[in-house]
Amino acid sequence: MMPVWFTFNLDIVATYIQDQNEDCLYLNIYVPTEDGEWAHTKKHSKDMFDNDGHEDEDIRDSGSKPVMVYIHGGSYMEGTGNMIDGSVLASYGNVIVITLNYRVGLLGFLSTGDQAAKGNYGLLDQIQALRWISENIGYFGGDSNRITVFGSGIGASCVSLLTLSHHSEGLFHRAVIQSGSALSSWAVNYQPVKYTRLLAEKVGCNVLDTLDMVDCLRKKSARELVEQDIQPARYHVAFGPVIDGDVIPDDPEILMEQGEFLNYDIMLGVNQGEGLRFVENVVDSEDGVSGNDFDFSVEKILCERPSNSCTLTGLTVKTPRPAVRPWWPSSPTTNGWSQLW
Repeated sequence: MMPVWFTFNLDIVATYIQDQNEDCLYLNIYVPTEDGEWAHTKKHSKDMFDNDGHEDEDIRDSGSKPVMVYIHGGSYMEGTGNMIDGSVLASYGNVIVITLNYRVGLLGFLSTGDQAAKGNYGLLDQIQALRWISENIGYFGGDSNRITVFGSGIGASCVSLLTLSHHSEGLFHRAVIQSGSALSSWAVNYQPVKYTRLLAEKVGCNVLDTLDMVDCLRKKSARELVEQDIQPARYHVAFGPVIDGDVIPDDPEILMEQGEFLNYDIMLGVNQGEGLRFVENVVDSEDGVSGNDFDFSVEKILCERPSNSCTLTGLTVKTPRPAVRPWWPSSPTTNGWSQLW
């Protein structure tokens, strides 16, 4: 669930996550300014157009600025908002851009599925950050009535879940959900106690009562806990948001059917190589993904979901469909997008 650019640049990413701490609820606020050459150009243009009265409206004279809050991704296990430079978007879009950090991994999402450890602490961090932004962004020149939350991958699933939570009502007004949603197989952990018990076994806290188990886990150091290797089922997460009846009151699919997200303006987006990591083993550098390979991979993903029971039909023919358009992983270039091969 980590984007290709993330996994291919882990050496760069590592420089941003060397000083890891559970006390991580901090914001980075990028505010566009008017000084230097831009301010001089703006005044010169205003003098020229004032004479004929046909000056177009200047977006930088609009008063309070809209706010865009970015929620980073990273499989709910890693990541930081510090590595996202919001200055370019703030400057060119004339918006206030905010990136934030929140607790991840077991520190952010460990749950026993009951009152012993309800979970969703990472989501509560995000909600608390949005509450602070809503109350204080006016001091930075921002408009608290024009707050947009956006994210990609796991960040997108967080944004999608926030649109379904009553705790975030009134804290933002628009959402941009990129390459993920609350309905993704990895968006919600439906078996939280399973992975919490796996963790407990590894650190000597394997007791039946969940309250005693959590009490035992609290006596362990954070480092000992986070260093344990807990592997989730494929296409799922070991520690992530859970349906707790509070922050996430019900299954996201049910909440969407009830129209809980209709309080927000929502933009959804995907890209050409969506889900490529799930089928990367069947990608051919010359022909992309054949139709049969793609169908088999999708069927395999669906059959591995806990709620499904089906039989894989297997591959019968390796001949690619002549009309099938190859799916290429892409990289940004100065004039658009190019194939990696």
